[in-house]
Amino acid sequence: MDEANRFPRTDLATERRRADLSLPGTDYREEVEGRFTVTRITVGDAVSARAIGRPIGHYLTVAYPPLDCLSDAERDALSAILLREIRSVLPRRRAGGGECVLVAGLGNRAIVSDAVGPETVGRLTATAHLRERDPELFRSLGCHAVATVVPGVLADTGIEAVWAVAGACRALRPDYVLAIDALAARSSERLMTTVQIADTGIRPGSGIANPRAAIDRETLGVPVISIGVPTVVEAMTLVADRLLAAGIPEEETDALTDSRDLFFVTPKDIDLSVKRISRLLAGVISTLYGLPTEN
Repeated sequence: MDEANRFPRTDLATERRRADLSLPGTDYREEVEGRFTVTRITVGDAVSARAIGRPIGHYLTVAYPPLDCLSDAERDALSAILLREIRSVLPRRRAGGGECVLVAGLGNRAIVSDAVGPETVGRLTATAHLRERDPELFRSLGCHAVATVVPGVLADTGIEAVWAVAGACRALRPDYVLAIDALAARSSERLMTTVQIADTGIRPGSGIANPRAAIDRETLGVPVISIGVPTVVEAMTLVADRLLAAGIPEEETDALTDSRDLFFVTPKDIDLSVKRISRLLAGVISTLYGLPTEN
């Protein structure tokens, strides 16, 4: 298997982690909280980064049952866990407050499985403009200065998403960017039941072998925190898994995962699932920054 194919198609660090945890630069921890599992992976040096296939940084994964199977109390508990984990990777607050945050909704709004970013951002209330245009109202709200951008996709706009986000950063000069995107998973069990939070930025499309320019600190000049939800899985991976479950030796299924036919599948209720997770994430982000929430 060549270097490009040595990992399964996945954006989740927890699915790319190798069994050997002896690497000094790798730290892996898992905690179970009720029906939720929180996994924390630290990639601390270049050796562990190559072994896992992910940049140096922190990767937090929150796994949960399907949202429509959770009670109201459990959804509140999940929101609290996500809020806590996002806060844990945010840059230190500037002295005296006054932070400004740019929230970027990455993806294609016209394709449901790629619409988590735009759908989430569409539910947020932008407040950055009020800081200068109506300072009294801004102070009365007691919230952060938050701006949003939905850069679209290259095929529609002719512009790389990173260019649009970089332009907004130059104009706004935010303290950091919060980027929200749909991801690819290795396992179908991860679809719409996992949120990954990372402080390493994001490379849109990398999980489906259509990588765009990275959106990270190097390209934007400010820290980038990413929040991703897996919505698709590679078809050949599913076929290989089913064959293994049927007792077919793994070496006989390698040709399937090596072929990289690049067909991806998504749950049949993806439209409802995207609305549910977008509503949940928007609520968490609104709480994080003290934004007015939708009814």
